[in-house]
Parts: sequence; structure tokens; C-alpha cells
Amino acid sequence: MSTPVWVYGINDHLDVPADLPSGFDVSGNLCADFRSLCDAVGAAPHPAFKPRPRKSVASAQKKSGVVSTEVVESPVNESEPYQEGPYLAVRSFLLDRLSVGLASLLLPNVQSLKVLVFSDCNLDSEMLKLLAAGLKGDCSIESLQVEYNTLELPLPLLAEIDAEAPASEEQEGEGDRGKDEANAWDNATRALEARERKRYSMQSERLLRSFKEWLESTHGNLEAVWKAFGTDVKWDGNITAADFHVMLYEKLGLSGPQVLEVFEVLDGPDYGAEGGGQATLNTLRHAIESLPEERVAEEPDPIGITLAAFLDAKTVLESMSLRSCGVSRLELGPMSDALAKCPWQLRCLNLWENRICDRGAELLATALDAYRGLEYLGLGRNRITDAGLQILCRPFTATTLDDEQAAEARKQIASQEAQAKSVADAKDKAQGQEFSGRQRRVPVPLVDDLEERPPSGDSDRPTFVLKKASELKSLVVSENPIKSMEVVEAIQPHGPRGAELILRGTAAATELGIKKPELLKDRERRPLLTLQQTSAAPPPEGWILRITPF
Repeated sequence: MSTPVWVYGINDHLDVPADLPSGFDVSGNLCADFRSLCDAVGAAPHPAFKPRPRKSVASAQKKSGVVSTEVVESPVNESEPYQEGPYLAVRSFLLDRLSVGLASLLLPNVQSLKVLVFSDCNLDSEMLKLLAAGLKGDCSIESLQVEYNTLELPLPLLAEIDAEAPASEEQEGEGDRGKDEANAWDNATRALEARERKRYSMQSERLLRSFKEWLESTHGNLEAVWKAFGTDVKWDGNITAADFHVMLYEKLGLSGPQVLEVFEVLDGPDYGAEGGGQATLNTLRHAIESLPEERVAEEPDPIGITLAAFLDAKTVLESMSLRSCGVSRLELGPMSDALAKCPWQLRCLNLWENRICDRGAELLATALDAYRGLEYLGLGRNRITDAGLQILCRPFTATTLDDEQAAEARKQIASQEAQAKSVADAKDKAQGQEFSGRQRRVPVPLVDDLEERPPSGDSDRPTFVLKKASELKSLVVSENPIKSMEVVEAIQPHGPRGAELILRGTAAATELGIKKPELLKDRERRPLLTLQQTSAAPPPEGWILRITPF
């Protein structure tokens, strides 16, 4: 029997199995096992998981002084066992839930795959939950990249819908035959429509609230926002999406996909429009100012819970990237809670090109204060201002203690030193032993530093300064609205020793380049220069600034 060709919806009649079929033999190669599993459950295999042709280097020839290497794709020989490479990228594919679920069942047994990428695949919350469930055990995947994948809220339950669906009207003259089936179908249709309509309203409110926080972070308050438009604009005049985008860029300095998303909300049914492609500034003002007060949620944000599953303590991931996924303060709540539980396997978290404002930076700072094992945090091209940068760097700033606090700190440091010695002794004993399966990153007890400084001024008592240890190597805040050079200069001495603070593409970096031109000459990663250095030397205390354009 020939293998069915995958089209969207072909597997909708099948449920995602809870476990692999009895007796199913896994080889450890995701793509090869995926094809076999689809055959076992009667599903059409998705082409995204088709075994890739092998690539081999055929020859290296020197032509015109340049060495060129010819890469040849070798055809797949069905008689030979398929050897999977370390990298699998699924780009611009529309996936179905069953395909993701079947891949999730195979992930715990994957042996050679290291990097898994889903770019512009429109994964929904349920698909991501399935994916997170498979990243456990001895799974060999170290890095997961989910890119250009803005998530929507899940469909609400009927019990969550405030407005009830309108009662059905019986048509006169309709006979009894088929009447029950017709009424059942109409009721199901209305219920689904009500759920979709409720989700649309919730999603619109969520988007407008995020946009409101963006406006307030850039202008201070809404009154300043409306004044920034000036007196020459027509608040009641209809404008198109293109003109709306241009006006917000010229008047407010805002641009990007969310501006057009806000226009679509204003042009939608929630604000009396019928999708005519026009809106007014008065509609924008009314939509922002009429947002209801944010209620304290009884349950965590559903999208945030989905993303937090990749950051929990059981994760096998060392690197997680959520580039351009619409992550905002709302999603960061559960994600920061997961980070605060210290998932020591996780080294890198990339949140580039999202919608993280200063309030989101505060959530991340709280998580960084608890979890000191993160080595890389990418926050480039977000909405973090000078205030947000200060908040982000707060966990690494030394604090002054009194005598009583210093005594407690000494006890804590003694405990940290004992734990560090215990881990070192266990590591020495484990040398020479053979291990099976995936080796996990061992939590390292970091030892804080307590410095006693001599009395100064009129005081005759010494002061104590506590600086917490951290594994952070790089904090990226490039292309954020960080404007103050003075703020950067103030926080620079207080960063972790040797850690990089990357500020490329910010107004503050431009000012620093004018004041400290030697920083612009530093195009090599080593040696490193800071504000106190003009020549190569071992890195001192504090952030190592990176302001040079790429």
C-alpha cells in the first residue's frame, strides 16, 4: 500500500497516542523513526520530518587563488541505516497536531540530534505543550529555537463566556424529520462561534494592553502620548493602515508589526468597524483609555505556562530561543517563576525581538537574582529603557550590610563553601568512571564575596559590601531605547567580572563612542576594554561594554 501524501487536515481523524505502540522499535533517529511511527498508527507522514539527503565533500579545488569545496548530496540508500545529523530545521511549514505529537513521543529516544529549529511554523499552545513533554530523559537535544511564532490564547470554555449565545429560532413549516439534527448542528456551530468570538476579544484586549504599556514606557503617560501628536492631526479623519504606521512612527517613534496588529484591532468588530481598512486616531484613543483595570489573575497566564514548560527543572535544554514570538510581560510571569526555580541545565535564554518592557525586565531581574547559573540572556530589540536596564542589572550590584547582616552573610558563605567542596570531592571521585546516557549539568554552589572596608568619614565602624556570584557571561540589550550614557556609566562597575554588556544600536552606545572612542576600536573579543581601560589587560570588576556596530 502506498504512503498517503500529507495535506493539512489529513490526520485530523486521529488522536495523539499517549505512548509509543507496543513493540515499536526505536533507532534513535528522529526522521527515520517518525516515518515508521506514522506507518504504525496509520498517519500521513509530514514532509518536514522526511530524512534529509546526506551531504559529502567531494573535492577541494583551487581556482583563481580561492579554495572552493564542492558539496554533493548523496541519495538515501534504503538498505543502509539512516544516520541523522546534529541539526534539524523546520522552516515555514504548517504543522498539524498529530505530527508534533508523534515527534514528541520519539524525542526522549533521540541520540544524535543536538539542535532543533521551528521557524515560522505557526505552532499553537497545544503543539508546544506536546513538544515540551518530549524533551526529557536522555534526549540528546541541547538547543531548541522557536522563531517568528506569535502565540494566541487557547479557546475559552463555554463556562468562561460571559455572553450567552442567542436562542435559536424555529423556522415555520419545518417538519420533524431532521429537526433534531439541525438544531444540534446549529447549537454546536453557535457555541464554537461564541468561543472564537470570545477569544478574539480577549486577544485584542491583550494586544492593546501591551501596546498601552509600550506607549507609557516611551512617553511616561498617556497624556504625553496624545500631546505628542500635536495640533495638526485630524482625530476623526479616517486613515489607512500605511498612513497609521507612518503617523505613529513620525509622531511617537513607534514602528513594527504590533503597530499594524493594533490597526487591525481598531478596524475589527470590537470597535464598530467592518474591516474596511480604515480607522481614526479617536478610535485608538478610546480603545486605549477604555481598557478595563487589569485584574489579578487567579491562574497564571496560559501562554506563559506553555513557554515555562521549556524552562522547568526537568528540562534537557541548555539553550532556549524564542525569537520574535510576541513574548511580553504577561508571558514572562510564569517563565520567570520557572527560572527562579534554578533549572541548572539551562545556560542560554534568547528573547530577541519580542515585546518586553521595563515591567518585564523587572520580572527577569527577580528570576536572575534567584537563578545564578544562566550564562547568556538575549534581550535585543525589545522595549527596555534606561530604567529597565538599571532594574536588570540590580541583581549584580553589590549591597552594603550592617554588622548583623554581615554576620548572616558569613554563615551563608560558609555554607556555600562547604557545598562547593562537597561537589568538588564528588567530581574527583567520579573521574575515571563510565557513564551511560545524557550527562546533565551539575548545580554549582556559587560562593558570594563579602568585603570589609575600613571606616570612612565620621564613622569609626567598618562597612561590609556583599556581592553575589553569578555565572552570567553576556547580557544583550542591543537596539533597545536605552538613551542615557550616564546610566550605563553608573552601572558599568557593578557587573559580574568579565561579563559582557552588549549595547549595540542604542543611543547610549553612540554617546559612549563619542566620549570614549577607544571603545569603538575594540573589534576583537579579546583583549577587552571597559570604561576604566585604555589598553589591553585582564578584565577588572564590572561589565565589559560592547558598543561597536557589527
